[in-house]
Amino acid sequence: MASELQNTMIAVESRPTVAKALRARPPLPREHGAWGILLIPFATAVGVRGVLDLKVALLLAGVLCFYLARTSYLKCNVKWTAILLAGSVVCTTPLLFVWHLWWLAAFGAAAAPLAFRKTERSVAMQLLAVCGLTLTAPAAWYAGTRHLDTEALLLWSLNVLYFAGGMFYVKMHVAAAMRRSGTKIKWGMQVLIYYMALLLVLIALALGKAVSFWVMAAYVPVAVRAFLGVAKLSPVLRIKRLGWTEVGYSVVYAVLLIIALR
Repeated sequence: MASELQNTMIAVESRPTVAKALRARPPLPREHGAWGILLIPFATAVGVRGVLDLKVALLLAGVLCFYLARTSYLKCNVKWTAILLAGSVVCTTPLLFVWHLWWLAAFGAAAAPLAFRKTERSVAMQLLAVCGLTLTAPAAWYAGTRHLDTEALLLWSLNVLYFAGGMFYVKMHVAAAMRRSGTKIKWGMQVLIYYMALLLVLIALALGKAVSFWVMAAYVPVAVRAFLGVAKLSPVLRIKRLGWTEVGYSVVYAVLLIIALR
């Protein structure tokens, strides 16, 4: 009896210690899609240019610290917000004052107001968020080459086009699950219109020789997924499965895009 009481007292006393240990770690973002939108464009820039040096590594570390600081800020964790923002500053300061990559400051100034807003469901704000997160593509290109040219802006545009489609696709599934009424065409209309317009834009770019027709191959898997997704749309939402599936498609997109642009 005495030993049981002693074990109980030890367990009770250990709870604050465990809780304190858990609080010692920074809050991590749980949105799989946001991680993909942040890192896949960065990876495409590194893959296409074939440059992964100290400048690019410092930029990646600074971007990750900044993104994690956003989560801490939204969860009102002042300590980790300050620590992670300081880490981001430490990583990016040499890029500005040693290598004089001043355009990175402009990228940060453009992304910061979007990063520290709460997640919004409006299409306009989510499209702005996609534009902000995908700035890692031209930023990584600039850090690796020390030049910001039309190729960097084109790569950013291609990433925006890809991830905007993913945003519409996920919103379609969420809307169908929440409202549970209406036809598949009703919930999938935005997705169908977007991907048909996307294909026309890519064809126009290829005909204008802005990109090769091989670039279109990077979008074929998600375009097929979109049309099949509308056909098979149901009110049952498996959000984790949907999130990880989107990550998988994004990896395939990145590999195909790198091959097409190299």
